[in-house]
Amino acid sequence: MASWVLSQCGLRPFPHVSTIPRTRIAAKPIKLPALTKNNITDLGFGSTRISSGRFGSWGVKVSAPLRVASTEDEEERMRINGDEEEIEFDPGSSPPFKLSDVKAAIPKHCWVKDPWRSMSYVVRDVVVVFGLAFAAVCINKWYVWPLYWVAQGTMFWALFVLGHDCGHGSFSNNQKMNSVVGHLLHSSILVPYHG
Repeated sequence: MASWVLSQCGLRPFPHVSTIPRTRIAAKPIKLPALTKNNITDLGFGSTRISSGRFGSWGVKVSAPLRVASTEDEEERMRINGDEEEIEFDPGSSPPFKLSDVKAAIPKHCWVKDPWRSMSYVVRDVVVVFGLAFAAVCINKWYVWPLYWVAQGTMFWALFVLGHDCGHGSFSNNQKMNSVVGHLLHSSILVPYHG
């Protein structure tokens, strides 16, 4: 995994930062200098000036590294940082975080179940389904039907997602409301609710 930083001296290897082994998040955030109009050209990158005739000259700031990093640079960076561990993805190993870490990263307001908002999504999607069906019947041209199938299929998928949320209890806190709305939505698209 390459980790390089753009500094005022150019493109340099990212300095080794002690990490928390479980989450691999840096213990202290590193503050990089802000790029301003004055110090962009001091970064080791070239600047191209283009003359545009009567409108004056326009400076186009093109950022490209002076040289491309090679595998030897990566090996040197690992040797310098003492980072000799093999970095390879192992699909059989557990991830470097827990489920509780993921839940803690989600803002608290996202966990609040609002049945009015949930029902507004149901009403919106049902209105779009009927609107698409009405438009397809009114237009009734051969080249419109494939577009209708794709659009209506997407909206049926939206109805499935809402019914699926009812099954998981994330639609509302009322279990009876979840069951009724979930049965109606899944029955309308011919998908079993308890399957």
